[in-house]
Amino acid sequence: MRGTMLLEAAPVPDERTPLYVPRSWVAMAELGRAFVGRRTELGRIAAAMRHPDLSGAALIGEGGVGKSRLLTEAVRQVCRRHHFVVCAAACQATSSVPFGAFAQHLPPEFTGTAFNGGSLRLAADALIGRAGGRKPVLVIDDVHLLDPASLALAFQMARRHEAFVLAATHSAEAVPDPITGLWTSGMAEWIEVRPFSREEVGEVLEHALGGPAEGMLVQRCWEATGGKAFLLRELVAAMLETGTLAPADGVWRASGPFPVTLRLAGVVDRRLAGLGDDCRRVLELLAFGGPLSPDVPARLVSRPAVEAVEALGIVEVTRLGDREQARLTPSLYGEVLRARTPRLRARRVREELAAALEAGPHAREDLRRVVAWRLENGVRPPAESVVAAMRDAWAHLDHELSAELAAHAVAAGQGTRAAEPLGYGLMFLGRAREAEERLARLPRPAAERDRARLACVRAFNLAFGLDSVRAARALLHSALRDVAGVESRAEPAAVLALLDVATGRCRAGAGLAEKVMAEAPHDSRAHCVAEVARAVALAFLRPPEESFPALERAREPALRHQAELPWLEFFLELGWVHACLLTGDFPRAQARAAAAYDRAVERRFPFAIAWFCLLRALAARARGELREQLHRCREGVAIARELGNRGLLALLLGQLAHGLALSGQTAAAREALAEADEPAQRSLWLLQPWTELARSWVAAAGGSPGASAIAERAAALARESGAAGFESLALHEVARLGEPGHVLDRLGELAGRAGGDAAPQYAAHAAALVTGDGDALAASSAGLERLGSPLLAAEAAAEEANRHRAAGNLAAAAAAAARALRLAGPDGARTPALEALERPRLTRREREIAELAAAGMSSKEISLRFVLSVRTVENHLQRVYRKLGIGDRAELASLLDLFHPGSHPASGGDMNRAA
Repeated sequence: MRGTMLLEAAPVPDERTPLYVPRSWVAMAELGRAFVGRRTELGRIAAAMRHPDLSGAALIGEGGVGKSRLLTEAVRQVCRRHHFVVCAAACQATSSVPFGAFAQHLPPEFTGTAFNGGSLRLAADALIGRAGGRKPVLVIDDVHLLDPASLALAFQMARRHEAFVLAATHSAEAVPDPITGLWTSGMAEWIEVRPFSREEVGEVLEHALGGPAEGMLVQRCWEATGGKAFLLRELVAAMLETGTLAPADGVWRASGPFPVTLRLAGVVDRRLAGLGDDCRRVLELLAFGGPLSPDVPARLVSRPAVEAVEALGIVEVTRLGDREQARLTPSLYGEVLRARTPRLRARRVREELAAALEAGPHAREDLRRVVAWRLENGVRPPAESVVAAMRDAWAHLDHELSAELAAHAVAAGQGTRAAEPLGYGLMFLGRAREAEERLARLPRPAAERDRARLACVRAFNLAFGLDSVRAARALLHSALRDVAGVESRAEPAAVLALLDVATGRCRAGAGLAEKVMAEAPHDSRAHCVAEVARAVALAFLRPPEESFPALERAREPALRHQAELPWLEFFLELGWVHACLLTGDFPRAQARAAAAYDRAVERRFPFAIAWFCLLRALAARARGELREQLHRCREGVAIARELGNRGLLALLLGQLAHGLALSGQTAAAREALAEADEPAQRSLWLLQPWTELARSWVAAAGGSPGASAIAERAAALARESGAAGFESLALHEVARLGEPGHVLDRLGELAGRAGGDAAPQYAAHAAALVTGDGDALAASSAGLERLGSPLLAAEAAAEEANRHRAAGNLAAAAAAAARALRLAGPDGARTPALEALERPRLTRREREIAELAAAGMSSKEISLRFVLSVRTVENHLQRVYRKLGIGDRAELASLLDLFHPGSHPASGGDMNRAA
């Protein structure tokens, strides 16, 4: 596996001397071969080559975006039976040699041939003759470097439709005039090649590293490189070379700032070569201070210098609200410039930037940067400035800076005002114990409100940072005794209500939250926290017509107080995702969890990323997306382990165990579950039924007869907390694990109480399993698919197929089996229903013919391959269609992928055995 290759340097055997291959070289090679995305561009190239009136396609894009790699892939996919590929060698060295770019494809006598009309015709005839009846495809990278003779040759052959020209260059202005004429006359396709998107960067990293990369690493690489392929390749090589990039818990992670190796610095130096002193000075200022108003470097250097680097594409100027911002692009240039700036010069740059921002008009966030620069230079700013900068850093989720500034504020006697940035900041950095120690040492605030808020931040950290729920409750009750004012008491009461809900006491939490909402001012923080707590409780306790409006009403106040209490979003999205999961809107649950995760990644908020990894894993579980579930669990486990957050870690490990059990990795699943049980987590006991359900699937994977009983215990936990939707889901798990009759009556009761579409569908599925009615199972499969769970729908279809087969209805059984495998997809989840499915079996000849037909070969071509009659080939295909439950070739390719040996471990049988 590629990921294994990168863990250690790969030795290459040799009879004389072993050759050592650094792991960064392996990654460079893999990144060079990686091809992700670009499907649209490839499709346009292929369509242009098929179009009778088109003779070319041009790939236009800035340097480093991957045009050359796209050219290579396009050439690889060219049908060599119909096309003859001619790769031109366009470079500066041959730009003055007639026909120099095509010299290796022309007869020797063309060397030194004068460039004229006769030589053009002879050269074209030579290329056509070499093509042997196929149409030449002239592939030209860096078309602007073509010598005039080669340029004329390509243009003339394209104009006469004698060849197809596939060219690439870094800008539209660089395309030579004759070639430009092909596009302006409508004879060629003009294709813009953009940098990689964030998702594509993730795909490239996974391909090169042999395993998934964590979301924050993908985000950082995307921002640092601007999606440029060549910079991404160099950055990954530098991280591997220095050990900055390494796997943890099955996911690739980066630690610390990006390393600046000599090679990486050299790449940036080549890009910045030729810049004057003023331009370099502008880049230096932006490297240390960006993003900045362009007026700042204009005042410190010159406006023409700022305009020059913007024109070169090294600096990007954008508008944010009513302000313009200049920044280096890609931002990796700034990392390299900072790393290579001597210490004393860096200090002087920070001093100049601080003075410039203080002297001119500036925004509130500028104060934060000025204070940070002063402190880095060893200068202590005034206490009021430190406090203001601290609050702004906290509002922008800069936890490192907010915690550092809070420590300075405490030293300056501003401990009361620093409590929340200090406590929450350290907790979110994984330093919850340090946070409690430092908060406990703060002097007792004089004002009631300050004492209440200090108690709230300490209690939150105790509960959700240290998993000490009992201590958190005691602290909140002590705060309620310590303060008398209604508003001062409201906030500890609201946090206590939230803690009740999180620990599974939903009814008590909702009742206390409603009391706080009745007494606290509507726009207060206490009212907001209480409203969020109540909405989350209703997501578990009430049907959607009550829970969704409550969640929607809580959204606006949560956004209003997000700068002070960013954890409100955690609980609000917890409520939203579960309201969707428990009422049967699985796609919406997945979309909400993914959007929240993306926001956390963009803000580089590791604690939030781990939280939303859990929600994404739960949504993937509901939909049966095993690979996604495992990916998010592993990413969340790595972060939670690093942060030392036991409660979150236990839940993520439980979901990881569930995914591993479904994938057939029983030993690893047991290990994950055993680790999940180690911490006695109580802070998120509301979600403990998920872990119990995971326990049931781990037991089932190990052949334990008590698996369904464990799922029933999960249902009992949900019932105790009043979560009818969760109880219904857990009872359906009992049915899936082989005991539908045991839970049928209770599922029927819940179908009318839980709300939404899920509970009725679960009850219908259990009833169909009990009766063994194939038609009822088909209807159940369709209903479960409407919920958005292909896996549940696949299981019902598999059960339907077995019932039809037992009844002797082989055609219906084949159709249902094909539907089951198609819905189950390539992840290969191992559930009792899918394990018991009898896979349609093809003979070896049927499989061979089906594979060729799926690849696009006609029956006549297949008959020639096997020396069979066309009728015999068609008869074989008809038998394949009947066995797979399809009518023609349209679905053949996707189904064969599922039936291929080893591609779908969840299913029994082997299509290679003779029928």
